[in-house]
Amino acid sequence: MGGRADRLRRLVEARGTVANREVAADLGISAATSHRLLSALVTSGVLERFGRGRSARYRFATVRRRFRRSGLDESAAWQEVEQRINTIQPLGRREADSLAYAASEIINNAIDHSGGTWVEVSASFGAGGATEVEVRDNGVGAIRRICEDFSYASAHDAIVQLEKGKLTSDPANHSGEGLFFSSKAVSRFRLESQEVTWLVDNLVGDSAIGPSDLRKGTRVTLEVVAGRVPWITEVFAEYTDAEDLSFDKTRTTIKLAAMGPRLISRSQAKRVVARLENFKRAVLDFSSVELVGQGFCDEVFRVFALRHPQIEIEPCGMNEHVAFMVARARAAAAQQGEG
Repeated sequence: MGGRADRLRRLVEARGTVANREVAADLGISAATSHRLLSALVTSGVLERFGRGRSARYRFATVRRRFRRSGLDESAAWQEVEQRINTIQPLGRREADSLAYAASEIINNAIDHSGGTWVEVSASFGAGGATEVEVRDNGVGAIRRICEDFSYASAHDAIVQLEKGKLTSDPANHSGEGLFFSSKAVSRFRLESQEVTWLVDNLVGDSAIGPSDLRKGTRVTLEVVAGRVPWITEVFAEYTDAEDLSFDKTRTTIKLAAMGPRLISRSQAKRVVARLENFKRAVLDFSSVELVGQGFCDEVFRVFALRHPQIEIEPCGMNEHVAFMVARARAAAAQQGEG
């Protein structure tokens, strides 16, 4: 049965879910033999069944562990979950390294900042070798905590700043790097808090803000897709100064400052440049931005740039209109600088 079991696991990995009749057809065995094989893997905890009768389907079993927050060690918690993951669908080296880093950071944030009583870590598996890890707590909520600590008016404002990194209410014990690098170390990253979702999709290079049904606590979802995850050292290297090894580069998604494709005002520009003085290099991603106004560009590329000449500002993802307006503001800054 070992060879057939391996073939079955590969089938589930490729498709996400399978039915008895599909297994029988693909493995060239009888329906009765297929049923016995599926039942054995359910009993061993590798698969789980959902649905009834002929509509029943099978998938890799969900891993779920709930821990008391008080006294919890994030490494021990993740190791327990990771060991169970590897008995079901073993992780590749890149995927394992990325999840170990990101999950440990998120669990540590829940331990140190949530103020809740428990932290739950779960893992589920999708088609094509995708593994999804969810870390949830019943605390005050990450976005609410940030809004209170930094006096941000809304969850939207908090996420715009959180995306840049180096944002922490406990600088003595935290560097503000954890969420920034965690959001870039996996294929997809999703943080939900205060009925708002911050989504980072590294497969398409996009970041967005949307609604969430989560009212209390924080839920962070980390997804890795086999073969589509960077080496964790490469992620750090991209945002690290090669000489002093400091976290000196950030990347901000411009459309988040407006919750839409148009940025007109100086107030929107001030959201974009807030805290950029903490970095030496700043990538401003204009992807999906259709229109920018003169005031917006002037505030970013003349006023801020002249005030902070030591910061290298790199715009990218611009359409023809945006590129023209940015070039116009930069020309004005150059003329003023020469004068």
